[in-house]
Amino acid sequence: MERPFSVRRSAADIEPPFQKLAVDVIWAGFRIDPDAVRPFLPEGLVLSPASIGVLGIYQAPTGYGIAPYMRGLVGVSVEGVRGSDVGEGMFVMGNIMDEPGATMMRKFYSSATVEGVARTWREGDLLHGVASVAGVDWLRATIRPGELRPALSGVDNFLGLTDAGLVKHADSTVADLADAEIVTLEITDAAPDYLRALRPVEHVFALDAVRVNSIWSEPRVVGRTASGNAATVFLGLIEDTGRAAAVVRQDGTLIEANASGRALLGPDGPRAGEPLLSGVPAEKHALCQALKMSCARKGPRVSEPIALTRPGGGHLLAYVMPLEHGEHGGDAALVLLADPRGPERRDAAQMLQLFGLTGAEAKLAALVGVGHAPRGAAAELNISENTARSTLKTVYDKLGINKQSELGHLVARLQYL
Repeated sequence: MERPFSVRRSAADIEPPFQKLAVDVIWAGFRIDPDAVRPFLPEGLVLSPASIGVLGIYQAPTGYGIAPYMRGLVGVSVEGVRGSDVGEGMFVMGNIMDEPGATMMRKFYSSATVEGVARTWREGDLLHGVASVAGVDWLRATIRPGELRPALSGVDNFLGLTDAGLVKHADSTVADLADAEIVTLEITDAAPDYLRALRPVEHVFALDAVRVNSIWSEPRVVGRTASGNAATVFLGLIEDTGRAAAVVRQDGTLIEANASGRALLGPDGPRAGEPLLSGVPAEKHALCQALKMSCARKGPRVSEPIALTRPGGGHLLAYVMPLEHGEHGGDAALVLLADPRGPERRDAAQMLQLFGLTGAEAKLAALVGVGHAPRGAAAELNISENTARSTLKTVYDKLGINKQSELGHLVARLQYL
């Protein structure tokens, strides 16, 4: 008797999550020219301060759903999405894949997928890789692997544009990895302009993954349109931190809220174009004043908490901060929402990264903001006191503050959002 899970399914019925086994993977990271890349990013996505590009070439001979396939890809690290390799998630700028994998990639994960071939091969102590389209090389790489480290695991987050909009998926991996030296890394003149924009400025790291077993999650839409609505993208990234948030005009009307924000506002809460919650004049005045200050980039980076009355009774706390990107940046602000009935204290480091801090800067700022002296914070993070103090100066510059008490005030608010 045939077992149910052995029944073959048609390609039309296959949906993520997908599993694949990849072999002889080249994965290289490098610094890029941010000014060259920004014109090709969807609105609302922001390059990470590290500005790391990634080039990968590999073959996946077996798996479920999308394999077998061969692939070359180029991507770039972006803010607000975590990843294990470079500390940030990656927006996939382009893929080269054979069929039928290319069709599945375009449908679910990235429309920027061109049909082509990719291969890697070992020659002496080197691992070579080439990805080409119509017989012309677009990507080339050669690395020299070091000592193998078996069974390493990690989770990376990837963003891509599809017909559904900007989507995010997680790639959970167990891999046999070796650090490697980059010998050559090339995005050729034959590649399109959106790939040539990522040409390496400086090599950072390389990995040889002899064997990678991974699962790609179902993609989640974080931006509704392919043009990359900035408010939607930004709210989606904040959703990943578990915070409730909304984009609100200066006059207090709601533009959009993320899923956590809609849940907190409740079924009787406002819809787009309606006032955000309160009909109480004093509350509305306080909210509009904070919105006006934030849109003008005046006052604190995060406002004092504003109590707003819910339609069905009870209150929410609203914290207003500037909306840095997109079409609403001049006439609207980001409003972070919190339930005052005993919210748990959170790690402020995640939210600090939304102000443009790197992961390392945010961790240091969070420690100093809750009262650690620079020396103590340095010891906890295993860095020198000099490094901590110079990093703290960068933090103050980015946040537009001058002293530790101001940082403490900001962190105190972020901990309860």
